[in-house]
Amino acid sequence: MVEIKKNLPEISKNIKVLAKKSRSRLPSHEDGYKIASKRVFRPIDYMRCAEFVAVLRNLKIEPQMKILDVSSPQWFTLYLAAKYLETEFIYINITDDQVKPYKNIAESLGIFNLTYFKGDVRKLDFDTDAFDKVISISVLEHIYPELGGDEEALLEIKRVLKPEGELLVTVPYKAIHNVVYKNGAVYERGENKRNFYAREYDKETFDMLIESCQFAFEKELFICEKKGFLSKDFYQFGPGKSKWFSKYLIKSLNLSERILQHPFDEALAERYLEISENINHRVVNVFALLKKVAA
Repeated sequence: MVEIKKNLPEISKNIKVLAKKSRSRLPSHEDGYKIASKRVFRPIDYMRCAEFVAVLRNLKIEPQMKILDVSSPQWFTLYLAAKYLETEFIYINITDDQVKPYKNIAESLGIFNLTYFKGDVRKLDFDTDAFDKVISISVLEHIYPELGGDEEALLEIKRVLKPEGELLVTVPYKAIHNVVYKNGAVYERGENKRNFYAREYDKETFDMLIESCQFAFEKELFICEKKGFLSKDFYQFGPGKSKWFSKYLIKSLNLSERILQHPFDEALAERYLEISENINHRVVNVFALLKKVAA
């Protein structure tokens, strides 16, 4: 079992320091200022607490490595780039609003070993065998089209990953496979209609995806949520969402944060989230360390 509380305070503290510095250096009218201000208050969101720790504990970084981040939550990459100055990081995202503000944040912090590109993971503009590591936190599940988008992405990641390289990925993982739809625009798709939003994998669909793209599991860890009155994912996105009091519970939690000026996500994550090789509670996400299968 991976102890969240062993790594979480260090990640959170460093993200908060970066956010404070960036906010002090950016004009208040810029999007980057607003984004940094949010992270000063809440450095890491609830489920990201476990995902960041799972990835970090299995990410071995050496000087001169070249690491690609495929659209993960940006502050994790900023944290890594600020910590490992002799390593080259490249971040891609398909939407402008997820690239330009963070590029400004990185520049305000003097982080010049991190380069931002607007790009599509299904068609990467990088050479074959270019990267030592690829990171993708809660991204593959969103890639369009609903049927095959994730496979297109993984095959392209495989192409740009060195033969001995590693892919570190997290995705939603449930007892039963599910597809989530959303009314309105979704990422690069601006159509005002019912759109595909995300896949929720189960063991069969996730294993089939990894095998079909010719990756092999080096490690697999499950992120589970324990039962409790403040099991946030259960009431916000899980089965508890249908309970009559769930929306009032989440609203009360958010209101309390504003009144007390103190976020609860990290404390709740330490209490309710577990990272383990076994599924001991309600499974929510999975982390996988993957390597290319030799041809």
